[in-house]
Amino acid sequence: MDLEKLLHYRVQRLASKMELITSRKVLAGSGVHIGEWRLICLLREHGQTNHKTISRKLSLDPGRTSKLLKAAEMKDMIVRTSDPNDGRASLFALTSVGKDLHEQLWPKAVEVADGFHNEFATPELRSLNSMLDKAIEYANSRIFGD
Repeated sequence: MDLEKLLHYRVQRLASKMELITSRKVLAGSGVHIGEWRLICLLREHGQTNHKTISRKLSLDPGRTSKLLKAAEMKDMIVRTSDPNDGRASLFALTSVGKDLHEQLWPKAVEVADGFHNEFATPELRSLNSMLDKAIEYANSRIFGD
């Protein structure tokens, strides 16, 4: 079978290239790496949340999520607090440093995204997003049984 015909291979190649573009055009010189950037954006959009939700939303295994959270804490991008509903768990939120980084880098990220979006007509982009949503739902059902 031709590797280029495998959807998951092609999507992974695209994601890798988009991360490389983001690293070069958005994050260069900021001291933020792509994993931290994804975490900052997630917490900015969803607010304070727990380890499990971060793992699921970022599609990372729990061990890798723990390393990412520790690194972001060390850089003072996020803060960890005890979950009042579960004393064994922690909640994570952006610090003022994390919020400032988001504010500084977000316009560059939008510019990069706009460049990609402009390659497609509106109906094509709508269709692509719909297909990606369907593929993500399928993948989630295979991973999480949702």
